[in-house]
Amino acid sequence: MSLAEKNPAGPGEVLIVEDTPASLQLLSDLLTQAGYAVRQAQDGEMALLSARERPPELVLLDIRMPGIDGYEVCRRLKADPRTRDVPVVFLSAQHETEDKVQGFKLGAVDFVAKPYQPDEVLARVRTHIELRRLQTGLEQRVRERTADYEQSQKKLQASWQQLQELTGFLQTVREEERTRMAREIHDELGQALTALRIDLGWLVNKCSGDDPRIAEKLASAHQLVVRTLDAVRRISEDLRPGMLDDLGLAAAIENHVAKFTEHSGIPCALTMNREEFGIADDMATAIFRLTQEALTNVARHAAAHSVKVEILDGDDAIHVTVQDDGSGLPPSNGRKTFGLLGMRERVKMFGGKFDMASVPGKGTRIAAIFPKNQEVNE
Repeated sequence: MSLAEKNPAGPGEVLIVEDTPASLQLLSDLLTQAGYAVRQAQDGEMALLSARERPPELVLLDIRMPGIDGYEVCRRLKADPRTRDVPVVFLSAQHETEDKVQGFKLGAVDFVAKPYQPDEVLARVRTHIELRRLQTGLEQRVRERTADYEQSQKKLQASWQQLQELTGFLQTVREEERTRMAREIHDELGQALTALRIDLGWLVNKCSGDDPRIAEKLASAHQLVVRTLDAVRRISEDLRPGMLDDLGLAAAIENHVAKFTEHSGIPCALTMNREEFGIADDMATAIFRLTQEALTNVARHAAAHSVKVEILDGDDAIHVTVQDDGSGLPPSNGRKTFGLLGMRERVKMFGGKFDMASVPGKGTRIAAIFPKNQEVNE
């Protein structure tokens, strides 16, 4: 640990490297009287050993020395991770520009010319130690802020992961609940209405010759039951298409596209490169719901003349595209579009990619990629 780390408010610790004893003692006395802790080295080897053992806050380094000269000492100090940040001030009787340029290229921060001017030496030493301390303090702050940022990022990532898992769980629970409701509506209410329709049909046949008003009421009730039964079946299919469970994704999509065209009057061209897709049930459900939601948006908002749906099975992923030629989406006004958000979240659950492109007056294109080998976030 350096002196600055032990006592950051103190003047500082300086390593003086000078092969002339008189000059070395002169500088040592000057800095000691000013309150600095001084270490001495009379050659380059001793300087390197001292600096590596305990890095000082500043090195005052003579250029011309026997053995390893000051330039080489500086080069080695800057090459060593332990000492590369220690500021080096060259001591030199030379005033040639190229000597200074070479020193600065090696990483020196300043030059002090011989013969020494005490006030100048003290001013330069104080300035560079203060700059070094400011730099060290800033670096420490950056490290602390970086550590805080990384910790915050980890927490945010963990929260995001939990949110994704919760979203996946809620989607699963909602789909299971819709399946349960669809079965109850279909099996219980549907069967009860079917039995009532049969009984009313029998009564209509038996009472056709009796009071015309009774026959008319029975016929009206029979038609109401028939319409209600159709509505129940439609609601049940909207909650959970039985075809999706019984015949698979391709058949369910074909049936839904046909019903979309029938009910909306908008022609819908369907392209699939498989008669059946060999994917898990949860992914098949997600693809069906995305297509269903996209077509619902087209019917409600797009004012389209035609729609294209593509579901293509690639080597690594299922590609889903729904494109219309309608009015497109208006510029965002900050409102949440929960339909698009729901579709995006469905795709994210499978580690996929979702993209929506819309041009006012030229339609909207929704594209999703479902990786086939991606684990679901559950």
